[in-house]
Amino acid sequence: MKRKLQDFIGHSPLNESGFKKRMRFHQGWWRAFVLNEDEGNNPVREGEKVCNTILNGTVDGNRKNFLSKNILDAVLLTIQERKTAGSGILEESRLYNNLLSSQPLCFNFFGELKADHVLALKVLQQFWPELTEVRNVMFEYSPGENYTNDNSAFDVAFDVMIGSKNGLVGLECKYTDTFSSTKYSKPEYELIFQKGRESAFIAEYKVFTTAKYNQLFRNQLIAEALVQEGVKQFVYTGLFCHHDDRSALQTGTEFQGMLKNGTNKFKVITYQDFIEKMQELEISWEQRELSMMLWARYCATQLSAQAFE
Repeated sequence: MKRKLQDFIGHSPLNESGFKKRMRFHQGWWRAFVLNEDEGNNPVREGEKVCNTILNGTVDGNRKNFLSKNILDAVLLTIQERKTAGSGILEESRLYNNLLSSQPLCFNFFGELKADHVLALKVLQQFWPELTEVRNVMFEYSPGENYTNDNSAFDVAFDVMIGSKNGLVGLECKYTDTFSSTKYSKPEYELIFQKGRESAFIAEYKVFTTAKYNQLFRNQLIAEALVQEGVKQFVYTGLFCHHDDRSALQTGTEFQGMLKNGTNKFKVITYQDFIEKMQELEISWEQRELSMMLWARYCATQLSAQAFE
C-alpha cells in the first residue's frame, strides 16, 4: 500500500535531502490527494516529471495553485500591474504550475489581505502594533525609481500609515528556495549605504554584499532609499519563511543584528507566527478556514508522514 501511495505522489530528485525533500514530497501529496491532479513537468529537466508541479494551472486552466478566489484575483491584478510598471519579475509557469515555488506561496498567504485591508492591518499590527492603516498590498513591488539599478523587489509590500506618516512594510518570502548565491555590488548600493551609515547599518559594507546577506541587503537598500529620498517617512522590512527552515532563520536573525534598531526595523516572521496570529483574531469563518488551509498545505507534514516514512 505504501508503494502505491508513493506512486500516486510521484517523482522527486534522487539526490535531494533534508527540508527541501520533505517539503517537495508534501506538495506532491497535496497535488495528488487534495488537488486530484497528475504530476506535471520538471521545470529544470526537460522530459521528466516531478511531484510538485501540475500540468494545467494557468489562468485559462484549473488555477488550483491558489487557495481562494480573492487570492487568484490578486494574482491576475498583479500580472497586469507588473506589465504596466515594467518592474518585478513574475514567472507565470512557475506561478501557476509549481506548488513548491515561493511565488504562489506569497500570494496564498498575503493575497487575501489585498482584498481586505482591515484584516491586513489586524495581521500586521501583531508584528508592528504602531501601524494605524493599510492602504494597499502589492506583490513583486519595486519603486518607480530604480534606486539600486537592478531587478530587486519586495515579494510583498504594504503601503501603510502610522497616524499621518506614510510608510512601507516590505517582505522577502522564502519556501525551499535559497538566497541568491551571487555576490552583487554596484555604485548605487554603496551610495545608499553611505547615506544610511549612521542611521541604519551596523556591519561593514563588504559584509552586507556577501552572498549570504546580499539579497536581504538589496531589499534593505530599497527601504533606505525610499526614506532618504523622502518618498516614505519610514520603511519596515522582514523575512517570511518556514519555521523549520533553519538556514533561512539563521540568516534572517543574523541580518537583523546587522541593522540599527534591527528588532523593530527588520522582523523574521514564520508561517507558524502568521497562522497563529491570524487565528487569534476575530475573523470570519471563511478567513479562519483559509488559515487552516494554509496550515494544511505548508505546515502540516504529519498529514503526509505515513507515505513519506
